[in-house]
Amino acid sequence: MSPPVDVLLIGLGAIGTVYSYLLERSGRARVTAVARSNYDLYTSSGVRLETGRFGIVPGYRPSRVCKSQAEALDREYALCVVCTKSLPDVLPTTDLLADALRSGKVGAYVLIQNGLDVEVELARATRTPVVSCVAWISVMASSDGAVVKWAGVEKLGAGVYREDGERPDAGEQKALELWLELVKAGGGNTVVAEDIRSTRYAKNVWTCTQAGVQSLVRTYQTCFRPLGDEHHVQIKKFYREVVELGFKTGLLYEGMVVQPSGQAVGSIDDIVKMDFDRVRSAFVVNGSAHKWSMLLDVENGRPFEVEVVVGAVVRLAHKHGFDAPRTEFMYTLLKGLQQSILEARERALT
Repeated sequence: MSPPVDVLLIGLGAIGTVYSYLLERSGRARVTAVARSNYDLYTSSGVRLETGRFGIVPGYRPSRVCKSQAEALDREYALCVVCTKSLPDVLPTTDLLADALRSGKVGAYVLIQNGLDVEVELARATRTPVVSCVAWISVMASSDGAVVKWAGVEKLGAGVYREDGERPDAGEQKALELWLELVKAGGGNTVVAEDIRSTRYAKNVWTCTQAGVQSLVRTYQTCFRPLGDEHHVQIKKFYREVVELGFKTGLLYEGMVVQPSGQAVGSIDDIVKMDFDRVRSAFVVNGSAHKWSMLLDVENGRPFEVEVVVGAVVRLAHKHGFDAPRTEFMYTLLKGLQQSILEARERALT
């Protein structure tokens, strides 16, 4: 049996912990994780990983934990897996990965991030293959990070990102296959995304509409349930705008198989109805109303993914001459909210 490959992991939050665990569990990967705020936790007691699939894993930690990329880059890595939120307005990906990019010690980059066009900046900065991933997973860390709870759905869609839209070359295909093999060997569920931009847009419909609204009203969407049709219709118009843009650009189409259900989508009307039905049902996950990570960021005064989740939709609309006034308004409001968070964090440092 060949020795395990070295994998560098950036972002040891809840999702990073899960995929670090799956990689280590495969027996085919040795993970070096870069942890800053939770470095002491992972180098002392580790975390308690509570899973529905593998039971309770006490004291989990990767093979090696470093405080910085510079410290970690004492060796070559087959893959660098990025599990941070994509925040181009706060910390561009090329700045985040500056040390890794300069080192030339990474065989391929793997991005597990929400939103659209998260790959563009990195792909333009390197000739190293970029594998783009969309994760459907229910995972949450405790306030101190000591417990990571993972239950319910887990599926990872992955595809090679190429800005020119061409098919992957041999090196890119090899990187994709290695990544998928490692995750599957660890017990993860994977699916190949032949068109990763389309896969991303399909998920982002829900993130943009559901998480965007939830973050603005600072509560679950059930607050809209008792309201009359004159209010419901306004929400539906916003949802329709995002869905129609997907159909106009060809990123969504009737009969398209979407994840994690693996089912084919119907018409624009069908998708809008499904989206709004989530408001009525509170989008229940594991027996309780689902709080999107964007709202959790807002509640905790952390920068959130406004640019890649909502701003990217607005920019796509402009590119295709599509009128999207409601999405533009949502973007403006969320940008104001983001600015207030950034200013508060700046004040806290002075």
